[in-house]
Amino acid sequence: MASELSVDQWQTILGNSNITKPLDISIFQALYSFEEHCAPAGEVGRLLGYDGRNTSSPLNFEVAHFAKRIAKQFDVKFSQRDDGNYQYWDFFFHGWAEGKFFVWQLKDTLVQALETLHLVNDMQFAEELPNANILHEGLRKTITVNSYERNPQARKICIQHWGTNCQVCDFDFAKAYGDIGQGFIHVHHLVPIAEIAATYEINPITDLRPVCPNCHAMLHVKNPPLTIEALKSIMTS
Repeated sequence: MASELSVDQWQTILGNSNITKPLDISIFQALYSFEEHCAPAGEVGRLLGYDGRNTSSPLNFEVAHFAKRIAKQFDVKFSQRDDGNYQYWDFFFHGWAEGKFFVWQLKDTLVQALETLHLVNDMQFAEELPNANILHEGLRKTITVNSYERNPQARKICIQHWGTNCQVCDFDFAKAYGDIGQGFIHVHHLVPIAEIAATYEINPITDLRPVCPNCHAMLHVKNPPLTIEALKSIMTS
């Protein structure tokens, strides 16, 4: 049994849609976007749109199921806690506690596989973070993002009008993941966020669109970002 996978094995897993789901890729992409590919698990959860007191819980849930899907097709070994329960996260990440936070870091072989398959790039997902400055005492780094005001009401109105299906690929998180996917979606600014002036008033219906994290990443591959119509055309060509 293996407790570590090779780059080639990770590539096989990441390319198998029966094992690797869109949320799994989104978790890896979000973590990859941080310096040294590491961040508190809760920050990754917030980056992916989860809120509440424990934003890492849905990720732990998905990581465990992802690991179990891998185990059905690969002879792998998971580490165990003192109570005998399996510790699935450290199959994918290095991890350590820093104060009240628990930090995940992508393992090197997984990073190499993601890069080889062109599933990640150097873009940052800063605009998905809810606060302009995140200062967590005890962490090794300070994460600073653009200080543009985010109006949760604008997001709510956008979703009420457009729904929670991705406007590019029509992916529905609730249909795919049940209750944990209910209401989950990124909101994309049709006007690039860096170009929005301080006095700019967002129209949630005309200026925002719901998109899944994968399509959101692809929209921002280009600068200026691709239009939703252009990305749809790429996907159907």
